[in-house]
Amino acid sequence: MAFVPDLDMLESSSLNEETFYGLDCLCLQKKPHLDLEVTSPGVDIRVTLTKEQPTRTFRQAAVLVVAMTKLLKQPAPKDFADSDLGGFLDDIFEPVSFQQIKGSYTGAPVYRYTRSQSFDILDIDHKCFVLESPTQLVALHLQGPSARQKVKLNIALYRPRSSQGGPGSGRVPVALGIKGYQLYMSCVMSGTKPVLQLEEADIRRDIESVELTRFIFYRLDSPAEGTTRFESVAFPGWFICTSLQPRQPVGITNQPDQVNIATYELSGR
Repeated sequence: MAFVPDLDMLESSSLNEETFYGLDCLCLQKKPHLDLEVTSPGVDIRVTLTKEQPTRTFRQAAVLVVAMTKLLKQPAPKDFADSDLGGFLDDIFEPVSFQQIKGSYTGAPVYRYTRSQSFDILDIDHKCFVLESPTQLVALHLQGPSARQKVKLNIALYRPRSSQGGPGSGRVPVALGIKGYQLYMSCVMSGTKPVLQLEEADIRRDIESVELTRFIFYRLDSPAEGTTRFESVAFPGWFICTSLQPRQPVGITNQPDQVNIATYELSGR
């Protein structure tokens, strides 16, 4: 059984060298080779550590207790403060560094599906939307029998959980589908800027994923003019647009009604 010395025996031993106790005898043993000595400035105490035994042991803790006991018994020229103890311990133990990480988390926006409505859509140049193969939406003028080529928009209406949009604010979250197809407009990043595309999906349900906000647009109505714009939720400031030239793809722009058309008229159900 190992012998554990009492505090008085430790106090009687020299602190100039680390004292060891054998497992089978009660005699004191001196470690002949010591590697590192640390002395606290202004205090006549020296604690010796060895590299061969990096882990902290009960024996080293006991030596530290005796050292502190003798330190407190000595007359000091000034009051012993917490800073003195902290400096003494810093000399003995390796400092522990801490890294402070600051960050914030924003929850996914949630849009509650309410209902769907169907509309005819014309830009303010009276161009219709036409679906061309395979999944390309273009805008062009249609007359007579060719008017049957135009598509209707199936507009899914949502209610946001927050106060970002709603019927009273003029910013209604919607998803824009092609009636008769499982195709919805989405706004995604391509290269260095967003692009508008058609995706096969059915999102007539609650939107609880950031990824699905690519399908969501704010419907911005101007009741006085009877017109509407559609702004991407995923890319604020970007609006669905048509070209001034006929039979060009429906796209998205951050310069509405400058070199393109981003204002529409909706009619019928």
